[in-house]
Amino acid sequence: MKILKEKDYESMTNKTIEVFIDVLEKNKHKERINVSVTGGNSPKLFYAKIISILNQLTYLDKIHFYNFDEVPFRNDLSTGITSKDLEELLFSKAKIKQENIHRLNVLNYKEHMDKLYKDGGLDLVLLGIGIDGHFCGNMSGVTKFGDKTRLINNSDLEGNISVPKLDMKLFHDQFVTMGPRDIMAARNIIMIANGKGKAEVIDQIINGPIIEKVPSTILTLHPFFTLILDEEANSIANA
Repeated sequence: MKILKEKDYESMTNKTIEVFIDVLEKNKHKERINVSVTGGNSPKLFYAKIISILNQLTYLDKIHFYNFDEVPFRNDLSTGITSKDLEELLFSKAKIKQENIHRLNVLNYKEHMDKLYKDGGLDLVLLGIGIDGHFCGNMSGVTKFGDKTRLINNSDLEGNISVPKLDMKLFHDQFVTMGPRDIMAARNIIMIANGKGKAEVIDQIINGPIIEKVPSTILTLHPFFTLILDEEANSIANA
């Protein structure tokens, strides 16, 4: 595990871009680069800054983008909130061909993962982290380290402090996520964490035991796992 400590959110974002682009550069000789990226709040500045950089890459057409989880809309199970976030944050603003965007959903996840592995597997994953230590949709209480990509019932997450309250008139009662086994198969993993709200769980990841109750602790065993923090997220761990 490599820990990179930055002063604030913007500095953390700039470092994340540096590490992200470095991985792409090291893989640009390949015919295809497979990347899975996160939605949510933490990477918003990352996307705002990296779009112009991506659009200048001579090998952008080699990069294929994947979502690693999806909370589907009830009236259209082929899409969901993650795809919507990534479309707004990245895909609609970068010069990424539609055929280079591969959308995981509750209907296609088995064949989607089979094709991903046939296409060489993931070269890079960019993750955020929840206050319960979850990554992707691998939530505390419903995750085993050996889990592959799977469906999870929303009803199994009642009481989980990290789960937002969803309007079930809009969203389906199941979601899909790449499991720890599939994420750990990626060649490079970057995780970002900012703010005091993440300080306790970051301390658990850095200094605590590797336990399924805190799913992200398994990532510390990955040989190319980079954790990028701002000072607030690092305020308890003091890494």
